[in-house]
Amino acid sequence: MSFRMRLLNPRIYTYLVTIWLALSFGGIVLGVLVWLNLSHSFEASVESAQFRRSLRQVFSALQDAETGERGFLLSGDEAYLQPFERAENELPERFDTLAGTVMDQPRLREDLLVLKGLAELKLSSLRRAIAERRKATFTNGFNRAREEEGMVLMQKIRSTIDRMDQHPEDIAAASGEATRYQLKRALLATLLAGGFGLGAGIIALYLSRIALRKEQNERLLAEQAIRAESAAREKNAFLANMSHEIRTPMNAILGFSDLLATELPADSKARQRVRAIRESATSLLQLINDILDLSKIDAGVVELHPEPTDLRELSDFMHTVFAQQAARKTLVLECEIDPALPHALMLDRSRLRQIVVNLIGNAIKFTEHGTVKLGIRWAHHPANRGSGTLEIEVADTGVGIPPEKQREIFQPFVQVDPQRAGEKQGSGLGLSIVERITQRMGGTVTLQSEVGRGTRFRLIFPDVTISLRLPENARADLVEDVDFNEFEPAEFLVVDDNESNRELVAGYFENTEHRLRFAVNGREALDLVRQHRPDIVLMDIRMPEMDGHTALAELRKMPGTELLPVIAVTASSMMDDEQVLRGYFAGYVRKPFTRQALFQELAAFLPRHTRGLVSLRPPAPAATEPAGATPCSRIVLDGPALTAALRELEAGAWREVSESGAISAVKEFAHRVHELGRAHDRRELRDYGAALQRDAEEYAILRMENRLKDFPALIHSLATTGGVAATPNSPTGSNPSA
Repeated sequence: MSFRMRLLNPRIYTYLVTIWLALSFGGIVLGVLVWLNLSHSFEASVESAQFRRSLRQVFSALQDAETGERGFLLSGDEAYLQPFERAENELPERFDTLAGTVMDQPRLREDLLVLKGLAELKLSSLRRAIAERRKATFTNGFNRAREEEGMVLMQKIRSTIDRMDQHPEDIAAASGEATRYQLKRALLATLLAGGFGLGAGIIALYLSRIALRKEQNERLLAEQAIRAESAAREKNAFLANMSHEIRTPMNAILGFSDLLATELPADSKARQRVRAIRESATSLLQLINDILDLSKIDAGVVELHPEPTDLRELSDFMHTVFAQQAARKTLVLECEIDPALPHALMLDRSRLRQIVVNLIGNAIKFTEHGTVKLGIRWAHHPANRGSGTLEIEVADTGVGIPPEKQREIFQPFVQVDPQRAGEKQGSGLGLSIVERITQRMGGTVTLQSEVGRGTRFRLIFPDVTISLRLPENARADLVEDVDFNEFEPAEFLVVDDNESNRELVAGYFENTEHRLRFAVNGREALDLVRQHRPDIVLMDIRMPEMDGHTALAELRKMPGTELLPVIAVTASSMMDDEQVLRGYFAGYVRKPFTRQALFQELAAFLPRHTRGLVSLRPPAPAATEPAGATPCSRIVLDGPALTAALRELEAGAWREVSESGAISAVKEFAHRVHELGRAHDRRELRDYGAALQRDAEEYAILRMENRLKDFPALIHSLATTGGVAATPNSPTGSNPSA
């Protein structure tokens, strides 16, 4: 079986085909080489035969010329000179042809030159004898000398031709040997390729049968998976429909139970029974909600809606929801938030709340003494300061989970010990929902637990984007008469090449606590950002030298500007342009814009200025006030006014935060007390507000609750010492500057 699995590896097919192709290609190449060699050998044989024939023709021409010359000498008949004349005319052409044949063979070329020289000497000798015969000066002595010279020349010519006639035979023989060697190699390669091809074909047939069987099995598994998915969808659809249908009568049961409880006497048994009905109906409704959530997740119909989310607000919400449950069991509910945590992250707030509510609810349910702790930590990505990793941890000192159950508890309807009192109140769906929603949000859930010592759940969400926009609940409210002092004091950079537009923005922020700087193009804006690091940038799009798009691209290259909000300000009226700009810039304002439009866009980025009972802005100078008078920066009240303001705080805000314990409300209350102390120059109030603010930010719940209990005593102490006001202070507000 293992051999089959190895053969089914796709690489085996690749190797076999590659080797077969290589051998086949090698056989083809060798065949071509053999054919070329055969062709070359044949051409060499033809050239060799032609060369020998030409040499014999040269020798025959010389012999015929010599024979004709002898006939002419004996008879004096000119007809015998025809062979001689033919040799004189044809031999130069024949030698030129032979020279072209032996051009690339040095030895033959040298022998040919020798042969040509000997032939010319022979013809010259014949030519002298013919001339002597014509002059009638021919003698027997001359004839004997001529015959001896002719015999020597012909002997040399014959030996030269014999030597040249042997050389082509060597070439043909060598060419034939090389051809036979190539033929052997081609035959061997052909046999190897054929044998390997036959073997590869047999193996391929075997593998194809195995692959066919595997494909059939995979098709069967796929069909079974499709049927299982269809059954799961039908089951989820059924659960969702049934849960929805059950909720309608449950609404009537709960509603009429409430009405009936109000109509019955407080201590009657009937009212107690109605309360039991209502509690049972509430438990059943929670079970239905869990089943509905689980079925939606399994069916893939749960949609995430990321929005700017403040995790500190989530912590406040958890404390508000679970503070009373923890207090009833004398548990310490702690919250620890990383100071580096951004104010807004792009998350699905409602789903994140659902996850943390499940985890903290379980922690309180299974913890009888000790603490339940919510920890939120943040780590920036080194390469991208605009995102990071979010870690949420819920730890308790409860009963713990056995190791063998730690994986099973994430399955639906699974409980560690169904007989345990806490688990009788639940359905076993909470952790399954937590895990699936966390995975749907791109995160992971890990669990560490020890029986008798507690449990720790850790949620890790990588690549969470930091939102430049604030959460909805942290934004300033838009009213008809907007006031830019509703925002925390900030430094603006206004980039616009039009002077009128710059003056308009300056007019909007006149007499506010904000600081404005101006630039006329993108290049100046970049210089000002490097120097002053503004809190927000209003960027025009069309400008000389450097436009808004280029300026934004260059600005994002500067370290530390990843989270700097840049709002596009443009006169374009095209909807497509707006969509493009919103994709690049953090915000968008279209010219001409009103105070309300600018305020509404800025409210998404600038935190709301939380104020106390006393205004921090200087009052407008009266019409009768003499020129040059400097108004006070704060309204200074006398002793009775301070006491009345403190009593109003005690009756209203203090009572609310003492009962709810919401961290955000405590921070608001501490800020109001601190500002009231600044307005009256009362150090006791300033210190109390600062300490309470610190307790709330550090989530020191016990210290915070004890400090809240001390507030009435602080009012009494100030009242008995005559809570009087101090002298006016110098102004601290800042006007916008150009």
